Amino acid sequence: MEAMTTPHPASPARFGAYLYTQYFSAFNDNVHQMTVSLYLAAASGSREGEAGQWQSLVQASFVLPFILFSALAGSLADRYNKRSVLIAAKWLELVPMSVSFLSTFLPTPFRFWGLILGVFLMEVRSAFFSPGKYGILPEIVPPDRLVRANGILQMLTMVAIVTGEAVGGISIRHFDIHAAIGLCLGLSILGSLLSWWIPEGRPGNVKQMLRVDPLTPILGTLQEMRHQRVLLITTLTLSGFWMVSAIFRMNIPLFGLHEIRIGPDQTSYLWAIISIGIGVGAAGVSVIKGADASMRLVLPGALGVATASMGTWLFGRDFWSTALILGGLGVFAGLYLVPQTTIFQARSPEEHRGAYLGVQNFANNVFMLAAAGLNFVLSGPLHCSPRQIFLITGAGFLALGLIHAALLPDLLLGRLLMRKGAQAG
Repeated sequence: MEAMTTPHPASPARFGAYLYTQYFSAFNDNVHQMTVSLYLAAASGSREGEAGQWQSLVQASFVLPFILFSALAGSLADRYNKRSVLIAAKWLELVPMSVSFLSTFLPTPFRFWGLILGVFLMEVRSAFFSPGKYGILPEIVPPDRLVRANGILQMLTMVAIVTGEAVGGISIRHFDIHAAIGLCLGLSILGSLLSWWIPEGRPGNVKQMLRVDPLTPILGTLQEMRHQRVLLITTLTLSGFWMVSAIFRMNIPLFGLHEIRIGPDQTSYLWAIISIGIGVGAAGVSVIKGADASMRLVLPGALGVATASMGTWLFGRDFWSTALILGGLGVFAGLYLVPQTTIFQARSPEEHRGAYLGVQNFANNVFMLAAAGLNFVLSGPLHCSPRQIFLITGAGFLALGLIHAALLPDLLLGRLLMRKGAQAG
Protein backbone atom coordinates (compact mmCIF):
# COMPACT_ATOMS: atom_id res chain seq x y z
CA MET A 1 0.00 0.00 0.00
CA GLU A 2 1.35 3.42 -0.93
CA ALA A 3 1.59 6.12 1.68
CA MET A 4 -0.79 9.02 1.22
CA THR A 5 0.65 12.46 0.61
CA THR A 6 -1.04 15.81 0.95
CA PRO A 7 0.75 18.45 -1.12
CA HIS A 8 -1.76 21.26 -0.60
CA PRO A 9 -3.95 20.96 2.52
CA ALA A 10 -7.07 23.08 2.08
CA SER A 11 -7.59 26.29 4.01
CA PRO A 12 -10.53 26.24 6.47
CA ALA A 13 -12.59 28.46 4.16
CA ARG A 14 -12.01 26.33 1.06
CA PHE A 15 -12.59 23.11 3.02
CA GLY A 16 -15.82 24.68 4.26
CA ALA A 17 -16.87 25.34 0.65
CA TYR A 18 -16.25 21.65 -0.12
CA LEU A 19 -18.35 20.61 2.88
CA TYR A 20 -21.25 22.91 2.12
CA THR A 21 -21.29 22.04 -1.57
CA GLN A 22 -21.73 18.43 -0.44
CA TYR A 23 -24.37 19.60 2.06
CA PHE A 24 -26.50 21.26 -0.60
CA SER A 25 -26.02 18.30 -2.93
CA ALA A 26 -27.25 15.81 -0.33
CA PHE A 27 -29.94 18.21 0.94
CA ASN A 28 -31.49 18.75 -2.47
CA ASP A 29 -31.20 15.07 -3.40
CA ASN A 30 -33.18 14.13 -0.29
CA VAL A 31 -35.79 16.88 -0.60
CA HIS A 32 -36.39 15.64 -4.14
CA GLN A 33 -36.49 11.92 -3.42
CA MET A 34 -38.56 12.27 -0.24
CA THR A 35 -41.05 14.51 -2.02
CA VAL A 36 -41.40 12.04 -4.91
CA SER A 37 -41.62 8.99 -2.60
CA LEU A 38 -44.27 10.50 -0.33
CA TYR A 39 -46.25 11.84 -3.28
CA LEU A 40 -46.30 8.44 -4.99
CA ALA A 41 -47.13 6.64 -1.72
CA ALA A 42 -50.19 8.86 -1.32
CA ALA A 43 -51.23 9.21 -4.97
CA SER A 44 -50.61 5.73 -6.38
CA GLY A 45 -53.43 3.93 -4.59
CA SER A 46 -54.57 2.69 -1.21
CA ARG A 47 -53.28 -0.90 -1.49
CA GLU A 48 -49.95 -1.54 0.26
CA GLY A 49 -48.76 -3.79 -2.57
CA GLU A 50 -49.34 -1.21 -5.32
CA ALA A 51 -47.73 1.58 -3.29
CA GLY A 52 -44.81 -0.71 -2.41
CA GLN A 53 -44.19 -1.49 -6.06
CA TRP A 54 -44.06 2.23 -6.95
CA GLN A 55 -41.56 2.70 -4.11
CA SER A 56 -39.49 -0.12 -5.60
CA LEU A 57 -39.50 1.63 -8.99
CA VAL A 58 -38.33 4.86 -7.37
CA GLN A 59 -35.53 2.95 -5.64
CA ALA A 60 -34.51 1.20 -8.87
CA SER A 61 -34.29 4.55 -10.67
CA PHE A 62 -32.25 5.84 -7.73
CA VAL A 63 -29.54 3.16 -8.01
CA LEU A 64 -29.42 2.14 -11.68
CA PRO A 65 -27.38 5.22 -12.76
CA PHE A 66 -24.57 4.22 -10.38
CA ILE A 67 -24.43 0.77 -11.95
CA LEU A 68 -24.32 2.19 -15.46
CA PHE A 69 -21.94 5.11 -14.90
CA SER A 70 -19.71 4.33 -11.89
CA ALA A 71 -16.83 3.08 -14.08
CA LEU A 72 -16.90 6.19 -16.28
CA ALA A 73 -17.27 8.46 -13.24
CA GLY A 74 -14.30 6.82 -11.49
CA SER A 75 -12.06 7.16 -14.55
CA LEU A 76 -13.05 10.83 -14.96
CA ALA A 77 -12.13 11.49 -11.32
CA ASP A 78 -8.70 9.94 -11.95
CA ARG A 79 -8.05 11.62 -15.32
CA TYR A 80 -9.10 15.17 -14.42
CA ASN A 81 -8.73 17.41 -11.41
CA LYS A 82 -11.45 16.30 -9.02
CA ARG A 83 -12.50 19.88 -8.31
CA SER A 84 -13.37 20.36 -12.00
CA VAL A 85 -15.36 17.13 -12.02
CA LEU A 86 -17.29 18.21 -8.91
CA ILE A 87 -18.17 21.63 -10.35
CA ALA A 88 -19.39 20.13 -13.64
CA ALA A 89 -21.44 17.47 -11.88
CA LYS A 90 -23.03 20.04 -9.58
CA TRP A 91 -24.20 22.24 -12.45
CA LEU A 92 -25.66 19.19 -14.22
CA GLU A 93 -28.14 19.01 -11.33
CA LEU A 94 -30.24 21.64 -13.09
CA VAL A 95 -31.27 19.09 -15.75
CA PRO A 96 -33.07 16.52 -13.56
CA MET A 97 -34.67 19.21 -11.43
CA SER A 98 -36.10 20.82 -14.58
CA VAL A 99 -37.41 17.45 -15.82
CA SER A 100 -39.13 16.75 -12.50
CA PHE A 101 -40.61 20.24 -12.33
CA LEU A 102 -42.06 20.02 -15.84
CA SER A 103 -43.42 16.54 -15.10
CA THR A 104 -45.59 17.87 -12.28
CA PHE A 105 -47.80 19.52 -14.90
CA LEU A 106 -48.48 16.24 -16.75
CA PRO A 107 -51.58 14.07 -16.15
CA THR A 108 -51.17 10.75 -14.35
CA PRO A 109 -49.64 8.24 -14.96
CA PHE A 110 -47.25 10.34 -17.10
CA ARG A 111 -46.62 12.52 -14.06
CA PHE A 112 -45.52 9.46 -12.05
CA TRP A 113 -43.16 8.27 -14.77
CA GLY A 114 -41.78 11.79 -15.31
CA LEU A 115 -40.96 12.10 -11.62
CA ILE A 116 -39.24 8.72 -11.70
CA LEU A 117 -37.23 9.90 -14.73
CA GLY A 118 -36.25 12.97 -12.72
CA VAL A 119 -34.98 10.75 -9.90
CA PHE A 120 -33.02 8.67 -12.42
CA LEU A 121 -31.36 11.73 -13.97
CA MET A 122 -30.59 13.20 -10.54
CA GLU A 123 -28.71 10.04 -9.64
CA VAL A 124 -26.81 10.11 -12.95
CA ARG A 125 -25.52 13.44 -11.68
CA SER A 126 -24.76 11.88 -8.26
CA ALA A 127 -22.86 9.00 -9.88
CA PHE A 128 -20.41 11.51 -11.40
CA PHE A 129 -20.23 13.61 -8.22
CA SER A 130 -19.48 10.79 -5.77
CA PRO A 131 -15.96 9.54 -6.75
CA GLY A 132 -14.66 13.11 -6.85
CA LYS A 133 -16.33 13.95 -3.55
CA TYR A 134 -14.66 11.10 -1.66
CA GLY A 135 -11.51 10.95 -3.78
CA ILE A 136 -10.52 14.57 -3.21
CA LEU A 137 -10.65 14.27 0.56
CA PRO A 138 -7.26 12.51 1.02
CA GLU A 139 -5.78 15.14 -1.33
CA ILE A 140 -6.84 18.15 0.77
CA VAL A 141 -6.65 16.69 4.31
CA PRO A 142 -3.50 15.40 6.11
CA PRO A 143 -3.51 11.61 6.68
CA ASP A 144 -3.70 11.94 10.47
CA ARG A 145 -6.93 13.94 10.13
CA LEU A 146 -8.66 11.74 7.57
CA VAL A 147 -10.89 9.88 10.07
CA ARG A 148 -11.92 13.20 11.61
CA ALA A 149 -12.61 14.72 8.17
CA ASN A 150 -14.73 11.72 7.20
CA GLY A 151 -16.63 11.97 10.46
CA ILE A 152 -17.34 15.66 9.85
CA LEU A 153 -18.34 14.96 6.24
CA GLN A 154 -20.65 12.14 7.28
CA MET A 155 -22.15 14.20 10.11
CA LEU A 156 -22.83 17.16 7.82
CA THR A 157 -24.25 14.81 5.19
CA MET A 158 -26.62 13.43 7.80
CA VAL A 159 -27.67 16.96 8.75
CA ALA A 160 -28.39 17.53 5.04
CA ILE A 161 -30.42 14.33 4.88
CA VAL A 162 -32.32 15.22 8.06
CA THR A 163 -33.22 18.70 6.92
CA GLY A 164 -33.80 17.60 3.34
CA GLU A 165 -36.22 14.85 4.26
CA ALA A 166 -37.99 17.05 6.80
CA VAL A 167 -38.39 19.81 4.21
CA GLY A 168 -39.59 17.22 1.67
CA GLY A 169 -42.23 15.94 4.09
CA ILE A 170 -43.37 19.42 5.11
CA SER A 171 -43.48 20.75 1.55
CA ILE A 172 -45.57 17.85 0.23
CA ARG A 173 -48.07 18.38 3.05
CA HIS A 174 -48.35 22.17 2.96
CA PHE A 175 -47.71 22.88 -0.74
CA ASP A 176 -48.69 21.22 -3.99
CA ILE A 177 -46.27 19.03 -5.93
CA HIS A 178 -45.42 21.89 -8.31
CA ALA A 179 -44.14 24.16 -5.54
CA ALA A 180 -42.33 21.32 -3.77
CA ILE A 181 -40.31 20.36 -6.86
CA GLY A 182 -39.84 24.03 -7.79
CA LEU A 183 -38.06 24.44 -4.46
CA CYS A 184 -35.60 21.71 -5.52
CA LEU A 185 -34.86 23.55 -8.76
CA GLY A 186 -34.00 26.72 -6.87
CA LEU A 187 -31.75 24.85 -4.44
CA SER A 188 -29.79 23.38 -7.35
CA ILE A 189 -28.70 26.84 -8.44
CA LEU A 190 -27.61 27.84 -4.92
CA GLY A 191 -25.52 24.71 -4.37
CA SER A 192 -23.91 24.98 -7.80
CA LEU A 193 -22.67 28.51 -7.08
CA LEU A 194 -20.89 27.28 -3.94
CA SER A 195 -18.97 24.64 -5.88
CA TRP A 196 -16.62 27.25 -7.41
CA TRP A 197 -14.86 27.58 -4.03
CA ILE A 198 -14.01 23.87 -3.67
CA PRO A 199 -10.22 23.58 -3.05
CA GLU A 200 -7.81 22.30 -5.67
CA GLY A 201 -6.77 18.67 -5.40
CA ARG A 202 -3.93 17.01 -7.27
CA PRO A 203 -3.68 17.29 -11.07
CA GLY A 204 -5.37 14.44 -12.86
CA ASN A 205 -3.57 11.55 -14.53
CA VAL A 206 -3.84 12.38 -18.25
CA LYS A 207 -2.81 8.81 -19.11
CA GLN A 208 -5.94 7.44 -17.47
CA MET A 209 -8.26 6.04 -20.13
CA LEU A 210 -11.93 6.96 -19.94
CA ARG A 211 -13.98 3.84 -19.32
CA VAL A 212 -17.40 3.95 -20.93
CA ASP A 213 -18.12 0.22 -20.67
CA PRO A 214 -19.92 -0.07 -17.29
CA LEU A 215 -18.75 -3.61 -16.52
CA THR A 216 -15.28 -4.46 -17.91
CA PRO A 217 -13.29 -1.84 -15.91
CA ILE A 218 -15.22 -2.72 -12.75
CA LEU A 219 -14.24 -6.37 -13.19
CA GLY A 220 -10.64 -5.35 -13.88
CA THR A 221 -10.43 -3.27 -10.70
CA LEU A 222 -12.07 -6.06 -8.71
CA GLN A 223 -9.38 -8.36 -10.07
CA GLU A 224 -6.76 -5.98 -8.62
CA MET A 225 -8.62 -5.87 -5.32
CA ARG A 226 -8.44 -9.65 -4.94
CA HIS A 227 -4.96 -9.15 -3.50
CA GLN A 228 -6.22 -6.53 -1.01
CA ARG A 229 -8.49 -8.60 1.16
CA VAL A 230 -9.60 -5.80 3.48
CA LEU A 231 -10.71 -3.62 0.56
CA LEU A 232 -12.59 -6.46 -1.11
CA ILE A 233 -14.44 -7.45 2.07
CA THR A 234 -15.15 -3.81 2.91
CA THR A 235 -16.66 -3.33 -0.54
CA LEU A 236 -19.13 -6.12 0.17
CA THR A 237 -19.96 -5.14 3.76
CA LEU A 238 -20.52 -1.48 2.86
CA SER A 239 -22.74 -2.64 0.00
CA GLY A 240 -24.69 -4.76 2.48
CA PHE A 241 -25.21 -1.65 4.59
CA TRP A 242 -26.56 0.33 1.64
CA MET A 243 -28.83 -2.57 0.68
CA VAL A 244 -30.39 -2.48 4.14
CA SER A 245 -30.55 1.33 4.01
CA ALA A 246 -32.43 1.11 0.69
CA ILE A 247 -34.97 -1.29 2.19
CA PHE A 248 -35.49 1.10 5.10
CA ARG A 249 -35.96 3.99 2.69
CA MET A 250 -38.67 2.11 0.77
CA ASN A 251 -40.31 0.67 3.87
CA ILE A 252 -40.55 3.68 6.17
CA PRO A 253 -43.13 5.66 4.09
CA LEU A 254 -45.40 2.58 4.05
CA PHE A 255 -44.72 1.72 7.71
CA GLY A 256 -45.79 5.23 8.67
CA LEU A 257 -48.87 5.19 6.44
CA HIS A 258 -50.19 1.68 7.11
CA GLU A 259 -48.73 0.49 10.44
CA ILE A 260 -48.64 3.49 12.79
CA ARG A 261 -51.08 5.68 10.83
CA ILE A 262 -49.15 8.97 10.64
CA GLY A 263 -49.08 11.67 7.98
CA PRO A 264 -46.39 12.28 5.36
CA ASP A 265 -44.63 15.00 7.36
CA GLN A 266 -44.25 12.75 10.44
CA THR A 267 -43.20 9.87 8.19
CA SER A 268 -40.39 12.01 6.77
CA TYR A 269 -39.34 12.82 10.34
CA LEU A 270 -38.71 9.12 11.01
CA TRP A 271 -36.04 8.90 8.35
CA ALA A 272 -34.72 12.28 9.49
CA ILE A 273 -34.36 10.87 13.02
CA ILE A 274 -32.34 7.95 11.65
CA SER A 275 -30.11 10.48 9.90
CA ILE A 276 -29.63 12.46 13.13
CA GLY A 277 -28.57 9.23 14.79
CA ILE A 278 -26.07 8.50 12.02
CA GLY A 279 -24.65 12.00 12.45
CA VAL A 280 -24.25 11.42 16.20
CA GLY A 281 -22.54 8.08 15.57
CA ALA A 282 -20.28 9.64 12.93
CA ALA A 283 -19.31 12.44 15.31
CA GLY A 284 -18.37 9.84 17.93
CA VAL A 285 -16.15 7.98 15.47
CA SER A 286 -14.42 11.20 14.39
CA VAL A 287 -12.47 11.45 17.66
CA ILE A 288 -10.49 8.32 16.69
CA LYS A 289 -7.31 9.14 14.76
CA GLY A 290 -6.41 5.87 13.04
CA ALA A 291 -8.48 4.19 10.34
CA ASP A 292 -7.54 0.73 11.62
CA ALA A 293 -8.38 1.62 15.23
CA SER A 294 -11.84 2.89 14.25
CA MET A 295 -12.73 -0.54 12.81
CA ARG A 296 -13.27 -1.83 16.39
CA LEU A 297 -16.63 -0.04 16.29
CA VAL A 298 -17.96 -1.87 13.23
CA LEU A 299 -19.27 -5.02 14.94
CA PRO A 300 -21.09 -3.13 17.73
CA GLY A 301 -22.58 -0.99 14.98
CA ALA A 302 -23.82 -4.02 13.04
CA LEU A 303 -25.32 -5.66 16.12
CA GLY A 304 -27.03 -2.40 17.10
CA VAL A 305 -28.57 -1.84 13.65
CA ALA A 306 -29.86 -5.42 13.54
CA THR A 307 -31.33 -5.25 17.06
CA ALA A 308 -33.04 -1.91 16.40
CA SER A 309 -34.55 -3.12 13.12
CA MET A 310 -36.03 -6.17 14.81
CA GLY A 311 -37.05 -3.93 17.72
CA THR A 312 -39.10 -1.78 15.33
CA TRP A 313 -41.02 -4.92 14.30
CA LEU A 314 -41.79 -5.72 17.93
CA PHE A 315 -42.09 -2.37 19.71
CA GLY A 316 -42.81 0.27 17.03
CA ARG A 317 -46.46 0.98 17.78
CA ASP A 318 -46.71 4.75 17.38
CA PHE A 319 -44.61 7.67 16.21
CA TRP A 320 -42.63 8.16 19.42
CA SER A 321 -41.76 4.53 20.11
CA THR A 322 -40.72 4.07 16.48
CA ALA A 323 -38.72 7.30 16.48
CA LEU A 324 -36.82 6.28 19.62
CA ILE A 325 -35.85 2.90 18.18
CA LEU A 326 -34.91 4.29 14.77
CA GLY A 327 -32.82 7.04 16.36
CA GLY A 328 -30.77 4.36 18.12
CA LEU A 329 -30.52 2.45 14.86
CA GLY A 330 -29.00 5.55 13.26
CA VAL A 331 -26.33 5.92 15.96
CA PHE A 332 -25.20 2.33 15.43
CA ALA A 333 -25.30 2.84 11.65
CA GLY A 334 -22.84 5.73 12.03
CA LEU A 335 -20.49 3.46 13.99
CA TYR A 336 -20.73 0.90 11.20
CA LEU A 337 -20.39 3.25 8.22
CA VAL A 338 -17.66 5.81 8.96
CA PRO A 339 -14.78 3.43 9.90
CA GLN A 340 -15.27 1.36 6.76
CA THR A 341 -15.53 4.41 4.50
CA THR A 342 -12.29 5.73 6.00
CA ILE A 343 -10.30 2.52 5.76
CA PHE A 344 -11.39 2.10 2.14
CA GLN A 345 -10.05 5.58 1.32
CA ALA A 346 -6.84 5.07 3.33
CA ARG A 347 -5.93 1.72 1.76
CA SER A 348 -6.91 2.45 -1.85
CA PRO A 349 -3.91 3.04 -4.19
CA GLU A 350 -3.50 6.77 -4.64
CA GLU A 351 -3.26 6.77 -8.44
CA HIS A 352 -6.39 4.58 -8.82
CA ARG A 353 -8.48 5.88 -5.94
CA GLY A 354 -11.20 7.18 -8.25
CA ALA A 355 -11.50 3.77 -9.94
CA TYR A 356 -11.63 2.01 -6.57
CA LEU A 357 -14.34 4.39 -5.35
CA GLY A 358 -16.16 3.78 -8.64
CA VAL A 359 -16.15 0.05 -7.86
CA GLN A 360 -17.50 0.77 -4.38
CA ASN A 361 -20.30 2.88 -5.87
CA PHE A 362 -21.04 0.19 -8.43
CA ALA A 363 -21.24 -2.54 -5.78
CA ASN A 364 -23.31 -0.37 -3.42
CA ASN A 365 -25.86 0.25 -6.09
CA VAL A 366 -26.01 -3.32 -7.38
CA PHE A 367 -26.97 -4.26 -3.83
CA MET A 368 -29.49 -1.40 -3.65
CA LEU A 369 -31.01 -2.48 -6.96
CA ALA A 370 -31.28 -5.98 -5.49
CA ALA A 371 -32.99 -4.36 -2.50
CA ALA A 372 -35.59 -2.83 -4.85
CA GLY A 373 -36.23 -6.26 -6.35
CA LEU A 374 -36.40 -7.88 -2.92
CA ASN A 375 -38.80 -5.23 -1.63
CA PHE A 376 -40.94 -5.65 -4.77
CA VAL A 377 -41.24 -9.40 -4.07
CA LEU A 378 -41.76 -9.03 -0.32
CA SER A 379 -44.44 -6.34 -0.59
CA GLY A 380 -46.11 -7.86 -3.68
CA PRO A 381 -46.13 -11.64 -4.25
CA LEU A 382 -45.17 -12.57 -0.66
CA HIS A 383 -47.56 -10.03 0.92
CA CYS A 384 -45.17 -9.10 3.75
CA SER A 385 -46.30 -6.12 5.79
CA PRO A 386 -43.93 -3.18 6.40
CA ARG A 387 -43.61 -4.42 10.01
CA GLN A 388 -42.49 -7.87 8.86
CA ILE A 389 -39.97 -6.34 6.46
CA PHE A 390 -38.22 -4.70 9.44
CA LEU A 391 -37.87 -8.12 11.08
CA ILE A 392 -36.48 -9.77 7.94
CA THR A 393 -34.03 -6.92 7.35
CA GLY A 394 -32.74 -6.97 10.93
CA ALA A 395 -32.12 -10.72 10.83
CA GLY A 396 -30.20 -10.35 7.56
CA PHE A 397 -27.99 -7.56 8.92
CA LEU A 398 -27.23 -9.57 12.04
CA ALA A 399 -25.91 -12.37 9.85
CA LEU A 400 -23.82 -9.88 7.85
CA GLY A 401 -22.19 -8.48 11.00
CA LEU A 402 -21.23 -11.91 12.32
CA ILE A 403 -19.81 -13.02 8.96
CA HIS A 404 -17.80 -9.77 8.76
CA ALA A 405 -16.28 -10.37 12.19
CA ALA A 406 -15.35 -13.92 11.20
CA LEU A 407 -13.65 -12.72 7.98
CA LEU A 408 -11.66 -9.84 9.53
CA PRO A 409 -11.17 -10.78 13.21
CA ASP A 410 -7.91 -8.83 13.57
CA LEU A 411 -9.53 -5.54 12.57
CA LEU A 412 -12.98 -6.00 14.14
CA LEU A 413 -12.05 -8.02 17.23
CA GLY A 414 -8.35 -7.21 17.65
CA ARG A 415 -8.54 -5.81 21.16
CA LEU A 416 -10.88 -8.56 22.35
CA LEU A 417 -8.63 -11.26 20.86
CA MET A 418 -5.57 -9.71 22.54
CA ARG A 419 -7.31 -9.82 25.92
CA LYS A 420 -8.28 -13.45 25.47
CA GLY A 421 -4.73 -14.29 24.43
CA ALA A 422 -3.32 -12.57 27.50
CA GLN A 423 -5.75 -14.41 29.78
CA ALA A 424 -4.88 -17.75 28.15
CA GLY A 425 -1.17 -17.03 28.65
